[in-house]
Amino acid sequence: MYKGAGFTISKTHIVAMMLLVIFANSSKKAFYFLIIPFVLLYMIYAPIGFTFGKASYQYIASLFTTDYSETSEFMGQIPIENWFYTLAILISILLFRITAKKFNINYTKNKTFLILAIIALTFKQGPFDYIKNIKTSTMEVKHELTRLNTMTQESHWGKSILTNKSTYDTYVLVIGESMRRDYLNLYGYPVKNTPFMDSAKGVIINGLESGGTNTIASLRLMLTKANTKTWQPNYALNFIDLAKSAGFKTYWLSNQGYLGTFDTPITSIATHSDYKYFTKYGAYDSANTSDYLLISKLKSILQTNPEKQKRLIVLHIYGSHPSACDRIDDFNKKVISIKSEKYKYLACYVNSIAKTDDFLSKTYSLLEKNYKKNDDTFSLVFFADHGLAHRVIDNQILFNNNRVSKYHYDIPLMKFSSGDTQQVKYNAFKSGLNFTDGLAHWMGINNKNITPDMDLFSPTSMSNDYGLHNKTKNAVDDPAIDIRGK
Repeated sequence: MYKGAGFTISKTHIVAMMLLVIFANSSKKAFYFLIIPFVLLYMIYAPIGFTFGKASYQYIASLFTTDYSETSEFMGQIPIENWFYTLAILISILLFRITAKKFNINYTKNKTFLILAIIALTFKQGPFDYIKNIKTSTMEVKHELTRLNTMTQESHWGKSILTNKSTYDTYVLVIGESMRRDYLNLYGYPVKNTPFMDSAKGVIINGLESGGTNTIASLRLMLTKANTKTWQPNYALNFIDLAKSAGFKTYWLSNQGYLGTFDTPITSIATHSDYKYFTKYGAYDSANTSDYLLISKLKSILQTNPEKQKRLIVLHIYGSHPSACDRIDDFNKKVISIKSEKYKYLACYVNSIAKTDDFLSKTYSLLEKNYKKNDDTFSLVFFADHGLAHRVIDNQILFNNNRVSKYHYDIPLMKFSSGDTQQVKYNAFKSGLNFTDGLAHWMGINNKNITPDMDLFSPTSMSNDYGLHNKTKNAVDDPAIDIRGK
């Protein structure tokens, strides 16, 4: 019947049809007044369905618009065996009825059969949604693991050499989230939400442009030796493998997700680390976990380095990720509050930056204490993956990635190291596409694949933006909004 209707064969549909016939067979009236007319409808179309496929507008229209000769020509295209298949449908149904009556087979009186029938009919319905969800989730994890294994390529760096510029024992890279630099007091925003950054001794760069407008688009380019012509990543030349090729022990501590469409590409880089810790193994939004959870992990790592091996420690935080109001649930040092509902989200965003500043303060404090206690010199670098664009929705100003802002690529960059005696600020353009080269320079690593002298913290601007200007020339102009007094 299903083949005759031109349908793709589905085991679920076949079982459902079978059970319909079996249950209707328990009633003579139901069988002859429901099933037989139902089967006849399938039979009428079956010769056509076996030959041309399922019913369509064209075939139905032909029934009403063609003349006798055209109809004869159309029917003549149907192989004779298809007419026998059609007849077999009615014969099979009647044989089932005759056999069941002759041998007194009444399926509906068999409780085991009834239970199995109900399970079959409801298997993809409500009662089995739990099982279905487990199966779906398992398949999603399997898919993401396959993607992860595909992306996790063998390193192509070869052997690297440490230069005399590798002056620190511990290098810490903190990756912020969704932070536009024009909302930091450090870069001129009027709300004092960066007290640590404002006062810490080190180098502040005003001019780093991200590799993209979302986490994956940006970090997969910034944390690998990217192709500056095609803006494509090279996972075989990622910065974790670069550090390992130079003898660094590597750590990745993340408050982002481990598996998921928006996590897996970065996880593929993280998995190359010698030590990995994720606060959540689902997608990035599977739980609202606090960035502060990474502090205790960092503390335990800093306490164990008896051989004084050089270390690279990455802290990937949740930062100001939408929704920003959820990010500050555990932050009691809020720097601004507003009355207007219109600016409520922006207030959360500004406060989430204050929380990241506090996170950096705690990280720096741990490093400094370890330096004083164990003479473990350090250098701490912070940058964010990308910015955001303003959007007005239901009369509330929000931030998201649904369009590109002129400030979308503008992200903070700073370095605080043991031994720094003052804070200096440079207005210098730095391209995110050269970020891995810049990290190599920071760590004092020399490799044949690295472009030399790509200093992220010099006052000299990089000469090429690799087409970034073309990406932002038609973007919306939405500078930071002063929410004081709102």
